[in-house]
Amino acid sequence: MSATTYKTQLENTLDQISKARAVWEEGTLKSANNELYAILERCFAVFTEMKDDTAKRRALNSLLTDRSMKPRTSTSLGLKVIRYVFGKEGNREIAYGRLLTIAYDLKAPEQTLTSYIEQCGGVEEVRRVSKIKDGKKMTADDYKQIAVTGLNMARIPVASFALPEFIQPNSEYDEDYVVGLIRCNPNGTGDLLFGNNEAKVIDTVLVASGKYLDQKAQDDQKGLEAVDVAKRRAEDVKTFAPKLFAAMGAQVRITDSQQVPAE
Repeated sequence: MSATTYKTQLENTLDQISKARAVWEEGTLKSANNELYAILERCFAVFTEMKDDTAKRRALNSLLTDRSMKPRTSTSLGLKVIRYVFGKEGNREIAYGRLLTIAYDLKAPEQTLTSYIEQCGGVEEVRRVSKIKDGKKMTADDYKQIAVTGLNMARIPVASFALPEFIQPNSEYDEDYVVGLIRCNPNGTGDLLFGNNEAKVIDTVLVASGKYLDQKAQDDQKGLEAVDVAKRRAEDVKTFAPKLFAAMGAQVRITDSQQVPAE
């Protein structure tokens, strides 16, 4: 399916849901909840379909831009879908967008969104649910440790090459890492130009890497319960990281001519 075809199909689908939303808004109070849940159920199906598909998410961004609702980079996917269907972004729409995200993370795979909403006691109750059930928020240190643990489990690196003398690890830092600045070339290759081994810079990248690995691992393990979130997520990443880097490494072939020679 081409991007243009999918965009047209997505537009038709979302327009139909939007019409259903309009009927709901004009309906009676007694039937409002059932109609709303049906709309959100369909929104959730669209949300789930494009959650891990960059091309489909870009199609939605394009449709929103076409309608003068260009999303910000920080706008969540759930809110983008809700924004299109409801035509605006108020407190109600933000709550619905959060509901889609929470349900994706926490509801059982075989459970319908409607059932999950009813189980929680309604939309207002769902939106108050923390994505981390036991109330323990992940800290920067948690994410850093996840990255260190997960990256150490990556037996197959994306690329290996000899480090030049001006790019060396910081002997005063706890881990043997250095942050590299890579220029991305039009032909798909990359040039390593600079390295930074300052602790704050490495910490920032490790935290970002930990969040990325954590999200990928959570998507892989979606629906599982945990008592100790930080401990479970670290275990998830240890399991998932080797698969991720093995897949990434399989796509990269480094030849001797592409290696950066030591100086």
